[in-house]
Amino acid sequence: MKEQNSMALKTEDRFQAAKKVAMLGIAINILLLAFKLVVGYSAGSQAMIADGFNSMGDVFASVVTLLGSAYAAKPSDEDHVWGHGKAEYIASMIIGFSMIAMAVYTALGAAGALAAQERLEFSGWLVAAAIITIAAKLILFVYCRRKGEKFDSLLIHANAQDHRNDIFVTAGTLAAILLSLAGVFWVDGAVGIVISVWIAYNGFRIVKDASNVLMDSNADKDVLEEYKNEILRVDGVDHIDSVVAKPVGAKYILIVKISVNRDLKVLQSHGIAKMVENELLQNRMEIEDVIVHINPDLPHEGRE
Repeated sequence: MKEQNSMALKTEDRFQAAKKVAMLGIAINILLLAFKLVVGYSAGSQAMIADGFNSMGDVFASVVTLLGSAYAAKPSDEDHVWGHGKAEYIASMIIGFSMIAMAVYTALGAAGALAAQERLEFSGWLVAAAIITIAAKLILFVYCRRKGEKFDSLLIHANAQDHRNDIFVTAGTLAAILLSLAGVFWVDGAVGIVISVWIAYNGFRIVKDASNVLMDSNADKDVLEEYKNEILRVDGVDHIDSVVAKPVGAKYILIVKISVNRDLKVLQSHGIAKMVENELLQNRMEIEDVIVHINPDLPHEGRE
C-alpha cells in the first residue's frame, strides 16, 4: 500500500510539473505570438512572421501538454488496466505533427517572398521582438529541461526542445534583420525557409520518439542486460529464457521467462518467481509491473 501511494504521488507530481510547464508556456507564447506577428507583418519580415507562427505552434503545444498530462495522470481502471500513461506520448505526437504542418506553411510563405524579392522595412521593434523572444525562451528552456530530467517526461522534454529551437530560430531572425541594414534582403526569406526546415526536423524527431513507445518498442539492449544481471542474482534461477520490456507511458511492464530446477515443487518455483519480481520492482523505479513465467530446466529449443 505504501508503494502504491508513493507511485500515485509520483504520478501526481509528474502531472503538476507538466501543468506548470504548459501554463507558463501558454502565457508567454501568447504574448510573443501577438508581438511578433504584429511587428513582422508591419515590417514585412518573413523571418519574423515565420517566428511568430512558430510561437503559435508553441501555444498549441502547451495546450496539448496540459491536456495530455492531465489524461495521462488518471489512475488505472477496468478499461485501462495499465493506466493512461501513453496519453502523454499521443500528445507528443500531436505536437510533432503540428510542428511539421506549421513548418510547411511558413516555408511556402518564405519561399514566395524570396522568389518575389520582397524587402523588409527595418524597425527597432523587430530587433526588440527578437531579443525579448530569445531571453524569454532561454528562461523557459532551462526551466523545462530541469523538470523534464527530474520526472523523465517526454512531453516536458518535447516542450524544452521546442523552446531551445526557438532560441536558434529567433537568433537567425535577428541576423536577417541586422543584415537588412546592409542591404542584404534575401537573407530574410532564406532564414524563414531555414527556420521552417528546422521546425519540421524537430517535429519528426518528436513523432519518432513518441511512436517508439506507442508501437511497444523494447528497451535498449544495455538496459535489458542490466535487468538480466539482476534476475540472475536471485537464488534458484538457472538461466533466463527471455526478457521483454513493454512500455506503458513513462514506465515498463517486464515480461520475464526463466528456467528453474525441474524437480522443484510448484510452490517453490513460484517462490523464485516472486523473488525475481520483488528484486526488479524494488531496484527499478521505471518498472510498473513484472510478469514472470517459469519453465522447467530441460534441454529443448525455443523455450516458452
